[in-house]
Amino acid sequence: MESLIIVRKEDLRELLKEMIPITNVADPIDEQKDYFSLDEGLSYINERGLTISKSTLYKKTADREIPFQRWGGKKIVFLRDELDQWISKQLSGKEDKVSEITKSVADSARRKERG
Repeated sequence: MESLIIVRKEDLRELLKEMIPITNVADPIDEQKDYFSLDEGLSYINERGLTISKSTLYKKTADREIPFQRWGGKKIVFLRDELDQWISKQLSGKEDKVSEITKSVADSARRKERG
């Protein structure tokens, strides 16, 4: 017999924080903000389905592969609109790559069936 347990989002977040020792369980992003700090930008990117690490995000800023601003000469800040466009572009490229891989695997399986 299966049981259904209903948990509030906040309670689930707290449980996960207790069960998973200090990981990327981030606090929710303020949906009204127009810009994000590096940590907030990382959470925002990951919440949108593009999973990257903090070191990868630093590398992408250093290589200028992701749009960002510098405030005060040092602080890295991401503008929401620019980040949304970049994420969308990355995810659409990912879907194309997945489609290519899926097609390749399917073709290979068909050849093996015939052979």
